[in-house]
Amino acid sequence: MRRALQIALVCLACAGVLAGEIIDRIVATVNGQPILQSDWDMALRCEALLEQRALQFTPEVARTSLERLVDQELLRQQIRTFRLKAVNESERRSRIQEIRKQIPDAASDAGWQAALNRYGITENELEERITDQLEILRFIDLRLRPTVHVDRRSIEEYYRDKLLPQLKQKGAKEVPLVEVSPQIEEILSQQAMDSLLAELLRDLRQQSDIHIDPAALPSPGDTTAHPPQQVQTQPLPGTPAEARR
Repeated sequence: MRRALQIALVCLACAGVLAGEIIDRIVATVNGQPILQSDWDMALRCEALLEQRALQFTPEVARTSLERLVDQELLRQQIRTFRLKAVNESERRSRIQEIRKQIPDAASDAGWQAALNRYGITENELEERITDQLEILRFIDLRLRPTVHVDRRSIEEYYRDKLLPQLKQKGAKEVPLVEVSPQIEEILSQQAMDSLLAELLRDLRQQSDIHIDPAALPSPGDTTAHPPQQVQTQPLPGTPAEARR
């Protein structure tokens, strides 16, 4: 469905060149699958919303965001070989509630809508992105967690070398190892999965055909780059006026 939508957008973009209208464009391809400028724009806006920062970005932030989209597309192509349970409405709603709790004044529906409006995001667009991310997280867990094993010694070392010093520094009461072992095991599992994910993405990149349009990247000297916007094209010479409508 996503591929069909992207192909349709590319076709519309071609029509827009003739009509002199605002269009979308391809900023990167991953094994022939396009990443559109609108995808990049929405990613930057959603990231800014979650981090509660202004809609201005350094070139490094913009480039990192685009590279992250490339990684997500690589994982999405892997997902197609797995039978994953579809993300349901309850999961989406739960994630949105988590996001709202992190944003000031977003507890009320009016405050939440105001926050979305500030970043130029509709709730449907955010839900689509959340669904995509939840699917990727589910795939990562299914693919990598079975290969991770945290032994008792690693849990004890984390408890002794990290958790206890942190509690002491904060002046908090010491907790028995048996009470926090499950939480420590999950922390160590996540760290191991992060390392495995980095290795997986490195291997996928080496095996893939990835092209990023240099013209789409912000100038290194631009320290206040805004999210990439759809571009305005001029009608070709001799284009009938009717075609511009």
